[in-house]
Amino acid sequence: MEINAKMVSELREKTGAGMMKCKEALVQCKGDVEAAVDYLRKKGLASADGKSGRATSQGLVHPHLSADRRTAVLLEINCETDFVARNELFKDFIAQLAQHALNTPKISTVEELDASTHNGQKVEETRKGLIAKTGENITMGRLERIQIPAGKYGTFDTYVHGDGNIGVVVQLNTSSQEIASNPEVITLAHEIALQAAAMKPRYTDRTEVPAADIQREKEVILGQIKNDPKNANKPENILAKIVDGRIDKFYKEYCLVDQTYVKDDSKTIQDLCNELGKKLGGTITVGTFRRWVLGERPAATETPKAEACCACCG
Repeated sequence: MEINAKMVSELREKTGAGMMKCKEALVQCKGDVEAAVDYLRKKGLASADGKSGRATSQGLVHPHLSADRRTAVLLEINCETDFVARNELFKDFIAQLAQHALNTPKISTVEELDASTHNGQKVEETRKGLIAKTGENITMGRLERIQIPAGKYGTFDTYVHGDGNIGVVVQLNTSSQEIASNPEVITLAHEIALQAAAMKPRYTDRTEVPAADIQREKEVILGQIKNDPKNANKPENILAKIVDGRIDKFYKEYCLVDQTYVKDDSKTIQDLCNELGKKLGGTITVGTFRRWVLGERPAATETPKAEACCACCG
């Protein structure tokens, strides 16, 4: 397979490795970019995070909670420049739409939100009016609604970093409504949201980690170990123990409840939940969390097509 400049550039963006090393990796992996990422990681030339999640557009990420803290909505709306993102009209637009989505359970996607009616007008028309006022294209990024199930207890809290570049929602599950409503529990949820913003967890706990991700990580770790000359003569059972130890480190780095608390490195997030639950006479667990970075999208999500604001724009 021919290795072109675009493929090399994509791999460099994902890993931060040099151009020649990226080309070498792609040649070795016959053009498979993901395999090339692992190849570079095994060589110690790329990190697990890489740079593939860097934000590529402007706008705001806006988390919003219901009054009873049992429902959370995360909404992202994009524009062309941070100048418009800081505009009060834009801020008001996303805040109103987040509340509208919160009040309308049947809305579960940005497409449904855009097609819905708010204050007597289609959201799409309101958005186009804002495009005309700001002179910039404004697109609907993504939307998610999370709710504590009926008959269960818990609470949400949020954190927004900077001017809306990162938005976090954390759900805590509790053994009673009394515990869920306790101000200390709400404070704990906020502290965990701060933790998620700073420490970039990928999963809530170990049960969320797909088996395929662990297998891939084991293969990368084993490759790293075998590329280290000091491990050349170690038997397989010792290498296996080293791999298991590093997998445990992987969990502690990327599972929120296993992470060391940034404000007290003697405790994990799970420890904080256990301690407060015991103090209040019940249990507290992290149900789930979302950490959205402005402009990030899952790999399968396409960037919204730019919309002409008037006939002369095409």
